[in-house]
Amino acid sequence: MKNNTVPEQFEDLANQIGSFIEYWGFKKIHGQIWTHVWLSDHPIDATTLVKRLKVSKALISLAVKDLIHYDVIRIVGQGDRRKILLETNPDVQTVIGNVLRQRESKMLEAIMNSCENAAGTAKDTKALMNIHDGKLEAMKIMIQVAQMSLASMLDSQLNNETNPLI
Repeated sequence: MKNNTVPEQFEDLANQIGSFIEYWGFKKIHGQIWTHVWLSDHPIDATTLVKRLKVSKALISLAVKDLIHYDVIRIVGQGDRRKILLETNPDVQTVIGNVLRQRESKMLEAIMNSCENAAGTAKDTKALMNIHDGKLEAMKIMIQVAQMSLASMLDSQLNNETNPLI
């Protein structure tokens, strides 16, 4: 497809995947880019993405950088005019693990720090706000359980990657 006109059905698919990805805390453009790169039968360059998605080169550049950071897409070479060529990481389980490790685990750590800071607030201030120390402690335990569950899931994934017989 040389003219980069995207058929309506594929535009709709990219938009739907973009909306799904947006629901999980990314930007719609991330899902749209991933869709086009995934469906391409050969590595694709950013200029093609700009033309297909009708967005700025800067937006594509920033979104591609994010996707590379999470190993969702990879640079696999250079095309004409030294354009970088992109393809998706076909191992979706690893991609999800990378996102959870790099993003959600950091969020949980920040939540834990905030919870500990809140717990250290003066008793009279907590009393004025009707803050129940027991509930604050229960919240801290919930956060710890979430952290341990995430760590366990990621460790399990790592074990399955290194030893497929597990």
